[in-house]
Amino acid sequence: MKRAHSIGLAALLTATLSLFGLRALVAPVSATHEPADKIHVSASVVEVMQTQVGLGGSSSPPVTLLRGTFRNSTPTDLIIQLTGECALWTDIVSPDSEAAAKVTVWVELDGQRVPVTSDSNADGIFNDPDDGSVVFCNRAFRISAPINIIELFQNTRAANAFNWGALNVGNGIHTLEVKAQLEASVTGAGTFAQAAVGKRTLVVEPAKLANDATF
Repeated sequence: MKRAHSIGLAALLTATLSLFGLRALVAPVSATHEPADKIHVSASVVEVMQTQVGLGGSSSPPVTLLRGTFRNSTPTDLIIQLTGECALWTDIVSPDSEAAAKVTVWVELDGQRVPVTSDSNADGIFNDPDDGSVVFCNRAFRISAPINIIELFQNTRAANAFNWGALNVGNGIHTLEVKAQLEASVTGAGTFAQAAVGKRTLVVEPAKLANDATF
């Protein structure tokens, strides 16, 4: 009797996991070991970004696309590689309207943005670095038809990649996050802009660059 009861519970558990298979696959997993010195993180759940309803320019709240934790035993340089699908939806209505939208992406190391580059002047003094943002996808779409009423919809998607470098990262456990934001500007009644990021991967590798290396 106990054996039959156990088999029944096992069958019920199998059916439940089959029904919610996707949820089981994306559930967080706890690890008891220390983070490795290099990481590979991926995700396929689509992150949708949309600006507030209304005319004019606005931005969506930042979303976290990927997050990983790694450990450096000694101070080192890092090569940060990101790839991902980026899609934009812009819907405009004639006789005169316009929608411009772009998705910017950046990475944060322990809560601080990693710059793309830091330029120096002729005296070798470094200027303030940039904020690390890059444009993953961008579109400006406009229509003008003062006589006939025409409604247009445009949808595109592309795979993109970008690399960052971080110099002299101290030893210890660090957290890296990839974040994104939609920036849009629309004019004309009935227009809107929306964006999404699909499949994406993050690879972080330690590297020993030249002593005078700069980005």
